Amino acid sequence: MFRWLAFFVVVVAASVAAFFVFYHPPMRLMPAPLLFQDGSDRLFDLAPALADGSEISIFYATNRLPIGPRDNRIYTVAPDRRLHVGAADLRIGDEGSTLDQIREWTMSGDPDDRPFINLERMREAGTLSDPQEGPDANVTAWLDEINAELARSRDPDILVYVHGANTTVERAAGQASQLHHFLGRDSVVVLYAWPTAENFLRYPSDIETAFGAAPHLAELIDLLAEHTDAEHVNVFTYSAGATVGSDALARVAENYPVAADRLGEVYHAAPDADFRDFVEDMRVYGPHARRVTTAVNLGDSALRLSGIVNRASRAGRPDLAELSPEATDWLLTAARDQGLEILRVRPDDMPGLAATSHTFWYDDPWVSNDVLVKLIFHPRPDERGLIEDTAPSGAHYWTFPKDYPERIRELRRNFLSHLPSGTPDASPAAP
Repeated sequence: MFRWLAFFVVVVAASVAAFFVFYHPPMRLMPAPLLFQDGSDRLFDLAPALADGSEISIFYATNRLPIGPRDNRIYTVAPDRRLHVGAADLRIGDEGSTLDQIREWTMSGDPDDRPFINLERMREAGTLSDPQEGPDANVTAWLDEINAELARSRDPDILVYVHGANTTVERAAGQASQLHHFLGRDSVVVLYAWPTAENFLRYPSDIETAFGAAPHLAELIDLLAEHTDAEHVNVFTYSAGATVGSDALARVAENYPVAADRLGEVYHAAPDADFRDFVEDMRVYGPHARRVTTAVNLGDSALRLSGIVNRASRAGRPDLAELSPEATDWLLTAARDQGLEILRVRPDDMPGLAATSHTFWYDDPWVSNDVLVKLIFHPRPDERGLIEDTAPSGAHYWTFPKDYPERIRELRRNFLSHLPSGTPDASPAAP
């Protein structure tokens, strides 16, 4: 009897483990950032295209190997030597979701019962086979679609989103579409989907693949800077996406002068990148960017494990002792007066946020609110409700005060009065 019980326990444990290894549900719509939670009709000032309902379209680029027809592509976990571009169609909730439901979900900070963001199809527009030869007619048509959307948008910049490890294309597209949705569906968002194994047991191979993906991301940033009308190209990385993004941005600064001059906001959320390499890369591209922000939670359990696996601290949970004296001096100086913002997320001061959170940028309405305010309005940290502090090491950083929601309510009217001009009823376009 005991043997059968032990066997049963082992089978159940193995089944549960396999479930979490291979199960990748779609993203759920994140709780509404604070700016969306006041319950007023001013929501449409922030999200003018909300009337489009549950359908969302974003642009994408990927160096994953494609299969299937071009108007309904599937991208595998295998890397490709070419960069494929197109548009992804997603839907919030079920096909019958009403505008009232979308509005309620968009204004609610309740983390429970959030709708899934389902990827319906990916439509490949073209392939960039040789960046030295420039875009062909198909890629040029894709770039023209981006320019057409920029012309309709109140936001003159392009935002490139880079996902983390162990991430399916559907989840990556869901994360990017969160940004597009809460940016008012009025900003051009381009997902860069790099190859991951989609299996957390193969995390080390994802980190290796990330370095192979960095040159393609650099090519994408240069393509967008050279061939679109965007004023700036902003880059948002999450988790191991920082390994891809950090290397790529340094390559841009070293090899693509036009793109380097048009770098805008660079935001690294919970960056899972080697801390020493991350700082060295930042020293190269930082002077070109409008501003660099690194959001960290020192209790981040995922980065604690990553640090053990990689035998080095991660940029989102850094150990200053690993840096050379020169690098330490540069980092402390940059954080004080050279445009580097270190945002320390302290869960003890933030209701409902787990102390070990790695997903805080989209799980927590305070952090997601700061992301959106920064990307839309570009204010300094003190202008968006944050307070400054200094660590025992001397590192200067910013954090959320306990009265952050009250501060945002006071600042909200000023933010809305400075919304970029444009066509308020513009709808997202896609090739």
